[in-house]
Formats: sequence, C-alpha cells, structure tokens
Amino acid sequence: MSRQIADGYQAPTLFELEARVRGLEAQVAHLTELVKTLSGQGREGR
Repeated sequence: MSRQIADGYQAPTLFELEARVRGLEAQVAHLTELVKTLSGQGREGR
C-alpha cells in the first residue's frame, strides 16, 4: 500500500510552496495579534 501512495505522490511546485508560506505567514500574524489582544485583556482584568 505504501508503494501505491508513493507512486501517486508529486512534489509541490515552487509556486505552491510559496503560496503555503504566504498562508502560514498570514496565520502567524493573525495569531500574534490575537495573543497580544488576549494578553492585554488579561492584564486589564486584574
């Protein structure tokens, strides 16, 4: 079965990898903003 999976595998293109990286960068930026927001709210509640 692993041979069948390997036979169908195609490495992603450079364009696809760059798109994935851009998507991950956007997710990291969004999560960073969420953490900053939540951290600020945590301090105000004390």
